[in-house]
Amino acid sequence: MIIIYPEKLSTVTADTEDSSFPASNLEDNKIKKVWKTTGSNEGTLTITAASGANQIAVFGTNAATATVTIKVGAVTQEAQSFTLSNGGHTYNRFWCSYTAIGSTHTIEVQLAAAVGSVLQAGVVKCGVGVTFAEPDYGVNESRQDLSVVKELNNGALYIRKRDIVRTFSCTIMEDRTTDYYLFSDIYDYYGPQAVAFLLTDDLNDSRYEWAVLGHMKNPFKGNHEYYSHSNISFDILEAV
Repeated sequence: MIIIYPEKLSTVTADTEDSSFPASNLEDNKIKKVWKTTGSNEGTLTITAASGANQIAVFGTNAATATVTIKVGAVTQEAQSFTLSNGGHTYNRFWCSYTAIGSTHTIEVQLAAAVGSVLQAGVVKCGVGVTFAEPDYGVNESRQDLSVVKELNNGALYIRKRDIVRTFSCTIMEDRTTDYYLFSDIYDYYGPQAVAFLLTDDLNDSRYEWAVLGHMKNPFKGNHEYYSHSNISFDILEAV
């Protein structure tokens, strides 16, 4: 499992942006507060990242493909390409791990959506990837419906349809003297604010399924039942 901490994103700019949906929208945690192009299905984001960053994730995009190019100055360090679909399922997010850069660098993200659509994205997260143990088998995934449902006087239901988001319940086992307290530091820093998680990169399906921008709305729980290791249990509510 990877958590982005600390975040290293300085600025995000775009080669095209609707004035009502600027690239600066990508710097907050509101996935539905999007950046949009001026009408094109293609666009390039340029992210400036501080020294030490080695992870970038994009959430809430309608892109079908993405190419990530890491540069120091004008010199390309590496490039990776992504297709945001697998087995007939299309994802609105992707996660890219790259070799850590020991200086300020730029990340160019070229995105392309389906022809005829207007390209957009919601949030960019960039920073240091802190690696924890893979979650124990039996990760609980469910959905939370954020719709408003009220019963009217005649018994009928008034429904205002809103987003349905993913929820996860995970347990990991970590060395108590190091990673347990590092996880604690991360929670103390973010609290219920949105955090970028790659829950696992070790299961036999697309890693996009396990990329989550989510809130730990409730504090994690630790169980110190082993001599030098502890279990950490936590819940995630996907951000919107």
